[in-house]
Amino acid sequence: FANSIKELVDYVASPNVNVNTFRLWSQHWTQTTYVDESNYELVERNINGEVFQRMYARVLRDVKEARGFVTDDAALDAGEKSAQLACLDVVEAYAYSILVDVFGDVPRTEALMGVENLSPAYDDDAAIYAAIIDQLSAAVTALKGQASMGSFAGSDLIYGGSTSSWAMFGASLKLRLAMRMADVAGSNSQSLAESVINDVFMSNGDHAVLIYQTSTPNTNPLWEDLVQSGRTDFIASNTLGDIMNASNDPRRAMYFRNNSAADSIIGNAHGAGGAYADYSQPGNILEDPTHAGILLSYAEVEFHLADAANRGWTTPSTADVHYANAVSASIIQWGGSQADADAFLMEPAVAWDAANAEMLIGTQKWVAMYDQGLEAWSTWRMYDYPAMNIAAEAGTIPPYRYNY
Repeated sequence: FANSIKELVDYVASPNVNVNTFRLWSQHWTQTTYVDESNYELVERNINGEVFQRMYARVLRDVKEARGFVTDDAALDAGEKSAQLACLDVVEAYAYSILVDVFGDVPRTEALMGVENLSPAYDDDAAIYAAIIDQLSAAVTALKGQASMGSFAGSDLIYGGSTSSWAMFGASLKLRLAMRMADVAGSNSQSLAESVINDVFMSNGDHAVLIYQTSTPNTNPLWEDLVQSGRTDFIASNTLGDIMNASNDPRRAMYFRNNSAADSIIGNAHGAGGAYADYSQPGNILEDPTHAGILLSYAEVEFHLADAANRGWTTPSTADVHYANAVSASIIQWGGSQADADAFLMEPAVAWDAANAEMLIGTQKWVAMYDQGLEAWSTWRMYDYPAMNIAAEAGTIPPYRYNY
């Protein structure tokens, strides 16, 4: 269980171009000398194959084996067994959601069978989404029913065995997936979202995060690529820089260093390549080896609730309140204050406007997902905001899928 969590968070957090290119595909970062991945090239490094390797061999296989051990443990209390199996279901659902978001159709019903089936069928992506949402629904119910029961104790690297926290995580993940399908006819997205609105994260203290350690192999993968490697590969993309500069975003000095005297981000044309010293660089916070790896944040939840409320669905508050909560949570998460957030929410490019709600939610969620590259890219795919720049060498905006 512990290893499945670490491998999952390592993948989501990693900026390594052999593993995860979504900080580049979301146009938050671009590259200096070697610009292939900023221009959406995948095949040469087998990046797409590495995603399969990470999810199936390192996360899902461990989940399957852990589930077998838990199921076969006759000495385990029934309530604790139920809680442990539910936690495993949440991790499994998260891993499959990554695979579907990145590829579309992937193996599920015939996956992980080893030599019994070396050519598993590819399941329809909509069917996988429906299955893992059902899995999350059952997991949340089980975890809420065992709220006073421990689960994996010290092997739980996220919540230390708290079943109530895992219930919130499962509900928040279900909300994410429901909102992914909000524009899909017949997806039942509204009822799925409304079924968990009272069970999701309520503050920044609820984040699903892994706190890394100071030494290898348990540091944040960001540190490995930004510090340990000694390389200077990544700089700010002008796509993100221009949007944050235009709104006087208080997170600029947190997201990046080597900004201008006026604290403006110096972004490079996406995919063009450039000298590291001439542009803004990933911020000092990201070079801390203990920097937390984030699977799902409170800010993200509030953006989903803002979207749901804007669609007229039942939510705890109105769309503008959830939007303000989301923006504030992100700024505070990065070390800013509520006063910073309040001032930012008054900026003309940020202030709530119901007529432009989708653009505001999409753009500000994309900015807030700076440390969650895959979710930033997924946000752009869902809302078509903000407008992506055309990469210098590819001549296109980002693709909507990895190829197999």
